[in-house]
Amino acid sequence: MEAGSSCREVWVAGADEAGRGSLVGEMMVAVFAVPEALLQSLVDMGVRDSKALTPSARERIYWKLVGIGRFAVVPVPPSLIDSRNLSLLTEEAIYKALVSISHSGLPLRCIRRLVADRYGKPRMLAQLLASAGYKGSIIVEEKADEKYVEVAAASIIAKHVRDTRLKVLRSLYGVKGSGYPSDRETVEWVKEVAATDRRHPAIRYSWGTLGGAKSASREEPGPKSLEEFM
Repeated sequence: MEAGSSCREVWVAGADEAGRGSLVGEMMVAVFAVPEALLQSLVDMGVRDSKALTPSARERIYWKLVGIGRFAVVPVPPSLIDSRNLSLLTEEAIYKALVSISHSGLPLRCIRRLVADRYGKPRMLAQLLASAGYKGSIIVEEKADEKYVEVAAASIIAKHVRDTRLKVLRSLYGVKGSGYPSDRETVEWVKEVAATDRRHPAIRYSWGTLGGAKSASREEPGPKSLEEFM
């Protein structure tokens, strides 16, 4: 679809994240766009909130979604999460993902609606999207991944990509557990690593779960690079 062509289909888009509350690794923000006429087909293939699906089911549906719509995933690394407001980072990532989708050949004017699972109080999302030429409606709603199938699709993509990335982090750094503060194995690994004199690129030092361990790092916090995603 050329940038100057008319819209042969009306599209809708959903946005969601995975790993917002994790102690380890990036937060993945995904935007998934699909022709409105195909929303029922997403329901028929079993698309629903990613938390209600097993990892194997998410992977299976992920590969089906690849052939149906357009999507982009933006990783937000621990260094940024430690140094900036998480909700603002989420908004910026949604903006970047939607712009990336537009660069794939889907004009933003063809998307009539963007629905995002609530990430906090919206502050700048509307202005960011307007600056990119987006003129559709914006909905930010609690439990949107349960109410809008396009958001559920985005949640599956974000979760599958984060699961895949976590496997890479395990291989690179020996990360243990699920990465979340509710996982004792993860917490013990994080505290052990955080107590050394080197800031680890996979750990979010700003999370209160670290307690006194985070102060053991001798290097001052600040934006740091993490290996390019995948």
